[in-house]
This record gives sequence, C-alpha cells and structure tokens, in this order.
Amino acid sequence: MKDIVSQLVSRYRRVGEEKMRGLPPFNDRLEVEAVGFSEWGDHLLGVIVAPWFMNLVIVPGEDVDPEKTTQGARSEWEFPAGRYEFHAANLEGSPSHLTTPLFSAVTDFPDQSTARAVAQAVLDGLFSQEAARAPEQVRKGSGDVLHDATMTRRSLIRRVMLMPD
Repeated sequence: MKDIVSQLVSRYRRVGEEKMRGLPPFNDRLEVEAVGFSEWGDHLLGVIVAPWFMNLVIVPGEDVDPEKTTQGARSEWEFPAGRYEFHAANLEGSPSHLTTPLFSAVTDFPDQSTARAVAQAVLDGLFSQEAARAPEQVRKGSGDVLHDATMTRRSLIRRVMLMPD
C-alpha cells in the first residue's frame, strides 16, 4: 500500500514542479501530500493535497471493471455521506486511480497543516454516523440545516468545516 501511495505522491510532485509551479492556481504554502490513505474494502481511499487542488482518491482493487479505470471514465461510489462521481486518472508512472475534486483551487489555504486537517475531516465525514442519517436533515450545533436529502460533495465539505468539536 505504501508503494502505491508513494508512487502517486511522487508523480503529482513531478507534475507540480514541471507544469504547475508559477501558474495562478499554485499555492506555494502547500506541498503534495497523501492524507489518510487506508484500505477500504479491496481499494485504497484517501485524499491527495497538492498546491493546485485537493482530491478524494480511490485506488481501485483488482476486482474493479477495467473500463472504470480508463482515462476519463466516470463511475459512482457510495459512502454513508452519499454517492459521489469519480473520474479515472492515469498519470505516467503512477497507478490508475479515481478522483473527485474537493477543492479545485486551494489558494485560500494558509498552510499545509490546515489543508491536511480539512482533508482528514472530509475523510472522517464520509463515514460518520451523522452523515449516514441521510436523507434526514443534518444540522450543525446551532441547529442550522446543513443539508437536506442526499449529501452533495459541497454540503459534505461545508458540514465538515462547520461542525462543532
């Protein structure tokens, strides 16, 4: 597992250095990091934080239909927090993986520790008991409704960011 995640991180670092550094969406306060990768059934699940994005990532196990891992292919995956659409990504020198964006721009993150904390909170939120209550209304501590019906990626992130400790 560590080898697969290391390959992903290495490849994204290379993309950052060769293609993204110096472009407007690049946040010099961040670095490429794999957050919270762990086994999820036959797959690996975690978040890749990069200076230009933050994506939820699945490295599919061998039982996944190969068509789902063809560059650009779409597939839906079910979590207690809801159903999310992923797209296949095939970077040279890294394993095939599926991604869904959490933040397509990370310019507002002040530092790596904040980005890491948000990534971990999103992972925790995917499997939280509260998220599993959907389609009931999920509320933050003040009682404000954070989502109604199925949880979208945006409402999951909003809920994670606003949940009381």
